[in-house]
Amino acid sequence: LFIIIHCIPKDNVKRHNQTAQTIIKNMASILSSIRSIAASNYEPLTKFDVPNTTFGDAFFAQSGIRIEGTYGISSPSLQFWFGCTLVMVMDVIFGLMISSILYYYVLPTNLKQTSISKSNIYVLGFGVIIPCCYLLPYALIDATGIQNSVVRFTLSAPMVFYAFRCVEAMCGFVPPAVTSSPLDYAIYYATPTELMFDRKNGQRVMATSQDIRRSLIGTTKTLITILILMSLFSPYNYEPFQSMNAREESLSSIRDYLDMKHLGNCFITAMMFQQLVGLFGSVAALVIQITTGYRAVESMRNPVMEATSPSDFWGRRWNVAVHGALKRGVFKPVRKFSSSFVAALMAFIASGLFHEYLVHLTGMYNKEPRVADDIFCKALNTDYKPQLGSNMAFFVWNGVIMVVEKLLGRNRVMQSFGSTLPRFMVVFLTIMTALPLAHWFGNPYIKRGLLCDFQEGYLFVTKIA
Repeated sequence: LFIIIHCIPKDNVKRHNQTAQTIIKNMASILSSIRSIAASNYEPLTKFDVPNTTFGDAFFAQSGIRIEGTYGISSPSLQFWFGCTLVMVMDVIFGLMISSILYYYVLPTNLKQTSISKSNIYVLGFGVIIPCCYLLPYALIDATGIQNSVVRFTLSAPMVFYAFRCVEAMCGFVPPAVTSSPLDYAIYYATPTELMFDRKNGQRVMATSQDIRRSLIGTTKTLITILILMSLFSPYNYEPFQSMNAREESLSSIRDYLDMKHLGNCFITAMMFQQLVGLFGSVAALVIQITTGYRAVESMRNPVMEATSPSDFWGRRWNVAVHGALKRGVFKPVRKFSSSFVAALMAFIASGLFHEYLVHLTGMYNKEPRVADDIFCKALNTDYKPQLGSNMAFFVWNGVIMVVEKLLGRNRVMQSFGSTLPRFMVVFLTIMTALPLAHWFGNPYIKRGLLCDFQEGYLFVTKIA
């Protein structure tokens, strides 16, 4: 805060200094509240037994799935929700502060109004604001001792948005409709979601009661789907089929990657992350629409089951909010100096980098050893040590696939071939460009217990013995 204050014109230092002192006091009280949250194991609300059955014995015996056993209904942890709420409040406070600095001292320069020099803008952005965005979560983890991976993710994910939106502000790619007032820009900057803009006039679209009702229904459906998936697959740590990756063996051939058990586990991984990211985006969009009246885009558009091309999957269906941040914060700035192919590849590299950052922050940094007899995570290997690099490899692969798609899309033979295939086959071929490698993305999160930590906040049925 001290460095940021002294990077701005002196006539406004006093006003920003008072604001900074108030924010520091508020953050100190929040930090003390988070510190008081103690980790605790949670017991099931009730237990019941499922007897042995002959139905499907042959299939389940081969897959490794066992139906009979003792099941329990989990009890949601209030500490989980308290921690998530507190870190989100801290994120928003930080975002509002940075949005004010960007609005008054960065945006005017892009609007051809003199405020500070271009070189000082880059010093402020790349030298102060962006490093603060990425380093602040580490400092808060050190100060509070947060261990839950989901709380850590909730703390760090908005910071990634803030960093990309800082770049788009410096490079002049902020949507003009959000620059009309400090409040409008603060709403846009400090919320980790994507607002909807009218394609004709560029203005924000207002949310109707029908939009809010549709978002509420969609959020409810996503939540129900998550609870069903958790009830079915949490006893196996979301890898019910005994594939080589599930046994933590290295995949060494194409046959290993195309093994049906491996693909089945990868499909479950893809569905879980689609629903989890979709829930995060749906809740954020619903809050924005209710509190501000602005319509937010749907974060997930069922990419796993409906995408008809890699560009459709990554550009229009998977995590649209992050796509927007990458487009304005990486693709467009790089596109000013290079080709669209290079810009697209750089966007995927940036995506890989910030996912590696999330892996390190949520599952590696100052993480205490997990309890081996955790009731609802018995299948979790507590000795697993995630390795950095697999997320980067996954997104670089998909960036290359996108470039190849663009090149082949110009070929008339390929165009005619694609148009003759039935839609379900196009969807299948699309998902198969990424599905065999989905464990590159999912392993550092799932095997480190991200989904087990997520379970703490929900009521669901799962096998415990």
